[in-house]
Amino acid sequence: MKSIQITTPAKQDKYDISFHEDFKALGSELKTQIGNRKYILVTDKNVHEKTALIGHEFEVPENQKVVLLPGESEKKWLTIDKILTACFEAGLDRGSVLVAVGGGVVGDMTGFAASIFMRGIPFIQVPTTLLGMVDASIGGKTGIDCEYGKNLIGSIQQPEAVMVCDHFLETLPDLEIKNGIAEMVKHGVVASEKHFADLEALASQDWAQVRAKIFELAPASMNIKKTIVEADEKEAGKRKFLNFGHTFGHAIELCSSFEIPHGRAVAIGCVMAANYAAERELCDWDLVDRLENIFNKFEVDLTCDIPEEDIWKAMGTDKKKFGDTLTLILPKTIGEVDYYDVTL
Repeated sequence: MKSIQITTPAKQDKYDISFHEDFKALGSELKTQIGNRKYILVTDKNVHEKTALIGHEFEVPENQKVVLLPGESEKKWLTIDKILTACFEAGLDRGSVLVAVGGGVVGDMTGFAASIFMRGIPFIQVPTTLLGMVDASIGGKTGIDCEYGKNLIGSIQQPEAVMVCDHFLETLPDLEIKNGIAEMVKHGVVASEKHFADLEALASQDWAQVRAKIFELAPASMNIKKTIVEADEKEAGKRKFLNFGHTFGHAIELCSSFEIPHGRAVAIGCVMAANYAAERELCDWDLVDRLENIFNKFEVDLTCDIPEEDIWKAMGTDKKKFGDTLTLILPKTIGEVDYYDVTL
């Protein structure tokens, strides 16, 4: 079993992103990780129905399981209350653990609930989507949405372990693979021209090959996220670079009432940010072309009918706004971005 180890700077806590060959190996290791502790497992309906992990490989009593509806609409206080109620009813205490088995939404909700239950208990991430594996499960950001925007209520709660099995990807529709690819492309623009070039090479192959080979590039994305989180856990500096495409993207999600999924919104946001930078001569137009081309080759839908002024208005409630100033992350070259303050 190979793993990637993360050390968070604030407390020097260490945890592993471990890779497991199949559901049986993952289920066995998850049992070992939980040990004798009481736990609640949080998942969603799609994962619950489609994977063997929650079944004969890893039996979970009904009173220790919370099954959410799939999708962004579950990221709300009512769902947090549902998870916390299950914790109290199952008799969890400060020595217990929560287990998130799902995509980014499940991970965000479980981590946030863990951070406030009895002032904080551990949680384990078992990401089941490509986006969850390469990005959302790493770094400890948790939270919920509200009417004012996405992820505006939350905390940073590092998991005690992240456990990955690529067999989950076989259960996903193409759209979910593309959502994860958008974050991988973002990692390349932010920190690694080589990673971006490797993704470009894969994008030139047919979709069957993309699905078969995309996970081979996932550890490179994970390592980019790991390195940045280790340098800046609380987003005081370099971790802000990971917001490339997200300020525009979160606004697009909000304006679409979350009908545009996160990965696609980030892809559109990356292109918008690159165009904004090129118009101000902060990057070359060749960068914009490469970015649009890679998304088009991966068949990530970049269409967006939302008026640009509505997107900018929604960006006015972003958590990265201070007073009338919003910090945008804009590209300089493939592999290098920087902060730019914009007055709204």
